[in-house]
Amino acid sequence: MSLALLPILLLATPSTITPLHTYTALSGRPTWLDSLMFCLGMQAPLTPSSLNEGEYPAVAAMTTGYVFRVENQATVMYLQRIGKTGHLTTLDVSSVAAGANRPWGLPGWYTIMYLPLLVPAHALLISAPLASDRFFMRSTLLLLLSRLLSVASFRARTSPSWHGEAEPGVKGDLLVLLSEDRWVRMKGAVDDLKAVTSGSWLSRPRYPMLCDLADWTARSLVYIAAVALAGVTDQGKIVLVLCTFIAHGVLAVHNALTKELVMNERVVKVSGAPGSVKEYPRRLVMARELVKEMGRSDFAVRLGMMNPDDPHLKTHDGDNANAKTPAEEVVTM
Repeated sequence: MSLALLPILLLATPSTITPLHTYTALSGRPTWLDSLMFCLGMQAPLTPSSLNEGEYPAVAAMTTGYVFRVENQATVMYLQRIGKTGHLTTLDVSSVAAGANRPWGLPGWYTIMYLPLLVPAHALLISAPLASDRFFMRSTLLLLLSRLLSVASFRARTSPSWHGEAEPGVKGDLLVLLSEDRWVRMKGAVDDLKAVTSGSWLSRPRYPMLCDLADWTARSLVYIAAVALAGVTDQGKIVLVLCTFIAHGVLAVHNALTKELVMNERVVKVSGAPGSVKEYPRRLVMARELVKEMGRSDFAVRLGMMNPDDPHLKTHDGDNANAKTPAEEVVTM
């Protein structure tokens, strides 16, 4: 049976968002070693809004009453993944040491994800036909170069950016209202919360034209690699295509098992405290409980969770001398 058309499988895109893009969004700024990761759909461009499906949820700072929206697409994607309908999920946001950018809970993942690429390299060393097949080497090197350019572009777009004035020592408490009645509470230092919620996931690079050129070249090289692979022996085609499929599967499994978000040297994860995922019969019950806990109601009114004339507001705002009366509340959405 002829395998002349086998290289076409390298251009398959099983999903709208490739595992590489999801992996980068969850794991923080990519390292140069990530150039060794292959998967299907490497030629597909990344549209950040596809990560969060166009959703920019409303969020209230329960300590100050300010209301805004989460515009970081990677953060919204993570919140959508961990949120449950009818439940309030509490997350802890904290800083991680520089260099410890990926605190994976499953040992060996970092090595396992690079193993598929080692198979073609090993085949070159032990297989004389493959070692002498210049088309096999060209295809592999073209894919590596494509990944290298893609990582370089991602690193430029995910470099540290502006997150507002620093507020050291100040604690924050955010309430995020997602679609499908999913509610998320994010607790941590204000500076840490800003780092994972403010701004877009991909910032404007210093040299945007160079990054655009790198992205275009990286995508084009995948097509060229598939063309070059057509001249490879059947053994070489099977090795490279099979390794790409395996790497794709490993990345997809890793993404499915990832429970944390790493971004800007911060880690976001579900709180380990009891009741971190709590179910409510209706949103109003949750709102009243949070108003009672925080001692203020402006955030609930501004999010549209409670009416300004709700009798519970007068009861709890009466305990806070600085709180506004319901008539003074201003809804800003």
